[in-house]
Amino acid sequence: MSALTPRRSPWTEYWRRSRFQTACRWLLLALVLPSTTASLAAEAGLGLDRGPDPLAPQIDFLPVDEAYRFSAVLDQGRIVARWEIEPGYYLYRSRFGFQPDARATLGEPEIPPGQPKVDEFFGDVEVYYDEVTVVVPVTGQAGSSFSVQFGYQGCADAGLCYPPETRTVTFETAGTSVGPMVDAAGAGVAAVLAALASAILGGLILNLMPCVFPVLAIKAVSLVEAEPQGRWRHAAGYAAGVVVTFLVLGGVLAALRSAGEAIGWGFQLQSTGFVVAMALVFFLLGLNLLGVLEVPGFGVAMEGSNAFAAGVIAVVVATPCTAPFMGAALGYGIAHSTPMLLLVMAALGTGLALPYVVLAVVPALADRLPRPGPWMATLKQVLAFPLFLTVAWLVWVLGRQAGADAVLAALCACTMLGFCAWLALGKPARLPFVWAAAALVLALTVWLLPRPQAEAAESSFDMAAVEQRVAAGEPVLLNFTAAWCITCLANERTTLSTARVQEFLAANGITEIKADWTNADPAITEALGRFGRSGVPLYVFYPPGGEPVLLPQVLSPGIVIETITAAAGAVAPG
Repeated sequence: MSALTPRRSPWTEYWRRSRFQTACRWLLLALVLPSTTASLAAEAGLGLDRGPDPLAPQIDFLPVDEAYRFSAVLDQGRIVARWEIEPGYYLYRSRFGFQPDARATLGEPEIPPGQPKVDEFFGDVEVYYDEVTVVVPVTGQAGSSFSVQFGYQGCADAGLCYPPETRTVTFETAGTSVGPMVDAAGAGVAAVLAALASAILGGLILNLMPCVFPVLAIKAVSLVEAEPQGRWRHAAGYAAGVVVTFLVLGGVLAALRSAGEAIGWGFQLQSTGFVVAMALVFFLLGLNLLGVLEVPGFGVAMEGSNAFAAGVIAVVVATPCTAPFMGAALGYGIAHSTPMLLLVMAALGTGLALPYVVLAVVPALADRLPRPGPWMATLKQVLAFPLFLTVAWLVWVLGRQAGADAVLAALCACTMLGFCAWLALGKPARLPFVWAAAALVLALTVWLLPRPQAEAAESSFDMAAVEQRVAAGEPVLLNFTAAWCITCLANERTTLSTARVQEFLAANGITEIKADWTNADPAITEALGRFGRSGVPLYVFYPPGGEPVLLPQVLSPGIVIETITAAAGAVAPG
């Protein structure tokens, strides 16, 4: 040992060893104590939680309707219910439930065997992955429709268990489900043909409505001055414009339906923006008929582009109108798949275009039209005034939806359009500026228009309240209507509000309940769907203890009294 190295005492060496051992013990205790304490606390049920592990992967669980896609159809006296299950999710075999309403009885469900599983929530169970189909026989049914409540429950492999779910579906005896969609291939050929025939007939009658008749009359007048060889080209262009526009409208309906929106014919008129836009379009068309402003496609020129534009305009101006037979056809199309809906819309377009096409391609009919003369200009000017009356009606609808401020905005916009038209009067070079200004006025009016007023709670529709009255034995006349429905307003003025009908309803204790669909109301849309309809008008009579009876879309006092008397044995007035 070197003489320069200091010598350590035994006490110094002991103290150094003791301090090192103590540090090791504290380090070991720090590592072991937290996990031991957490384990003991968990076993004792103390609920200590260290929070989520930041290193653990985060799982985004699907909404229940996306994890389990449910559908049900009625097929030859059997309900076929199907669930499509996303990967990583499963359904319990023991958690299915099928509860019919009082109008039907069900047999024993045919539930296929499931896959055995030891479940952390329910122990030994049978479950389904990917998909499962359950068949439920209908052993008894009273009436034309019934509802079934379906119950089911599922979980995710990652650890989430959903609460029990229920879905209610209404079925019609014809084999179509009002809620879920069925394919056209699954529908009866007779039902499809009946829907298409109703659509064509409804389109034909639509030509006589005040919205469309001025357009058809003007285009018919254009045949008078047309060369025979050019008539068929113009007819083809007009028909193409009508059918293509109906197909576009059908595509919009299908897209909104796929997005979960409750839609039907006339749904666009529940938007104040669309109503004011339609009012301004009708105002411009009226100015055109008076000779103040040139509107492409609304003159008497025979070019193909003008013919196609005329077809588009015919469909646009037809949207506020509902003709007989249209409701059933559209309800059928909307309740089925997209191809079926588009087929119905094409049939509607065919019916709307058919009269003009027949006039154009049958020389004998075209030759019977009056000869050209000054009367044509007079007729055009006369036909402007039905369009101005339509403007007044649409502005009234706007007032019902959004109040006096919206009416003021629409009237100011019409005044500005009239001023723009006056600027171009006799000056064709100014037309591009006028149309740009008109488009700006329309866009600003739609953008700045006040929103619809909220309806009072006491005026909201409640189908449950209707069913309570029916269950108590009270006769009820359910009136589905809207301020923008011309057929509804005509039925109200000529039939339902007359003293004869009101006295008949009062004498027989029949309560009339209105379901006002002027603004969007999902409850009314759902109620319409229960009767296989997608729009208004719809009139349903509930006799005491009987099944609901649908009245025609076009009413008269005699039809109402005779239908209700036959259904309920009511006392008709002497």
